[in-house]
Order: sequence, then C-alpha cells, then structure tokens
Amino acid sequence: MDAFVDSSKRSIDLPFGCKDLADALANANREPDSRARWKLLSGLQGAERYLAGLLLTPAALLYLDISITPTPHRLQLAPLCGELCILLFVDGSDTVRLPCLRKFFHDAEISAAVDVMGSVSVTSATSARILIYPLPNVAPDAAELITRVLREGFALSEEAQLYVSLNEKTVA
Repeated sequence: MDAFVDSSKRSIDLPFGCKDLADALANANREPDSRARWKLLSGLQGAERYLAGLLLTPAALLYLDISITPTPHRLQLAPLCGELCILLFVDGSDTVRLPCLRKFFHDAEISAAVDVMGSVSVTSATSARILIYPLPNVAPDAAELITRVLREGFALSEEAQLYVSLNEKTVA
C-alpha cells in the first residue's frame, strides 16, 4: 500500500458518500437523489420549451446532463471545440439502441464527431458507446433535435419525467 494514500478517507472532490472513483461511477446512472441539484421536467414538450430557452445563450452553458431513468443511458450537452454538442452514452449491452440512434442522426444528415467504446465502470466489465454530434446553432432547432433523440432514439413517452442538471458560466 502506498504510504501517501489513505483509502479510508473520502476525497473532497468526490460526491458525498463516495470514498473512491469506483463509488462515484457506480452511482452515476442512478436516479438523481438531490432535488436541489436536479430539476424535474414533466413531459417531452415541457423539456423542449425548457431547452429552447436555455439554448438561447449556448455560450453560457458549461454542461447539461439529462438523466434517462430507469435506463443506464445518458445524454449530455457540452461545448466541444467551440461548438455545442450532444454527447450520448449508450449501454453496450443494449443492442437495439445504438443502431436506432445512428440511423436517427444519419437521417437528420448529422455526422458523428466521435463514435468510440468507453468504460462506464471501473469495477465491472460494463462498457458504453460514446457518440458525440454537433447541435444546430438555432436554439429551437437544437431543442427539437434533443427532444426527438429522447423520443425516437431512446423511445421515451411524451409523458416521460426527466431530471436535468446543468452548470452555467457566471456573467460578471
């Protein structure tokens, strides 16, 4: 054991209740438990209106995370190389979802910036496909595309409840 590492202490950078990175990653796909950090959106139409308003100032957005409960999949928005992108984390064991999402973006004539395998959990053999696509520059178009991904790509119902967490730049 390394003399500089005390495995019984929790790092200040990890979420509460996690003593190591494996704990944090294992909890990443669970339903959000902190109502202060997560906003509940009821229905895909409400989600689209919320996203359209938020995306009016895309430069202020550092990231947005949409929890797709109860699935292990994740959807995030983040700026990459100066462009707002949608990041999709698709569970490797779901053989139907990945072709569906690829077909959706192909039909929308949007090419993937990234399409790679990645590890979701340090403690298990679970892997995910990570897909990154650029979003349209116009806020309503981007919000509609995200909502269509949730509806068509992840097969969510119109009444689906979504938890959203975001981080924005503070404007001085």
